[in-house]
Amino acid sequence: MEQIFESSFLGIDPAAAPSYEGCRVVLIPVPYEGTVSYGVGTRHGPRALFAASSQVELWDLELGREPWTVGIHTLPALAPHVDGPERMCDAIEATCRPVFTDGKLAFTIGGEHSVTVGAGRAAARSCGGPLTFLVVDAHLDLRDSYEGSRFSHACASRRLLELGRVVHVGVRTACPEELEAIADHGLQPIWAHEIQRPPGGADWIARAVDQLEGDVYVSVDVDGLDPAVMPGTGTPVPGGLTWYQLLELLRAVGQRGRVIGCDLCELAPIAGQTASEFAAALLAYKMIGYFAV
Repeated sequence: MEQIFESSFLGIDPAAAPSYEGCRVVLIPVPYEGTVSYGVGTRHGPRALFAASSQVELWDLELGREPWTVGIHTLPALAPHVDGPERMCDAIEATCRPVFTDGKLAFTIGGEHSVTVGAGRAAARSCGGPLTFLVVDAHLDLRDSYEGSRFSHACASRRLLELGRVVHVGVRTACPEELEAIADHGLQPIWAHEIQRPPGGADWIARAVDQLEGDVYVSVDVDGLDPAVMPGTGTPVPGGLTWYQLLELLRAVGQRGRVIGCDLCELAPIAGQTASEFAAALLAYKMIGYFAV
């Protein structure tokens, strides 16, 4: 069953929001949490993000404009599939694929990181050429299977590798299986410790952007940010990107070429605190400004 949120994105009157036909950006909320393995709460992420977005200023000081004017349409939230993560992946793909086919920016709001697989499949099967997935994440998510599922959040990037090129940024933890996958597929992650140790990390954004080929899909797991910025996530690994480091990267990606889709995942709100959901809401708005304007 589809779910309707009480809050509209940015607090804009739904009656004044553009129709699907008249929009540039389509938001697809997916409050799915079916394979988490540590901290819980990502199923509440989309609703919390939408509620916090009503406090985001519409005027973007950095860009000097109001990105929302491109036209943002929100689909009803996609309810969790009772038959498990693979069927959930299929449902997300079916919802996202027409959005890509219609040439709109498909923006999935998770939920756990496994939602990226369905959206990524839709992107890959709709674009007519090479596709690169830029993944900002504390983790590689390159296990072939985890806790009995090939569609676990810990396998998201492994499934993306079956669809196109993958570029990781901000990673600071890995297991031997994932390191083998890096070698086998010739991947060149931009490790968090490299970013934080100039001058060797001074060119990290250029090294990430240079790896992009063709159209781009951007996946941001909020744990790619340092927990000082984003404490509300299931696995808050220390040593992540700062707020402005992430924005600088995303802006460079948007300037480089066509971003056809994106997602924002793994927000797990903390009761009594609003910093994480507000940061996630502002980040979503910044991504629209970088990729859709």
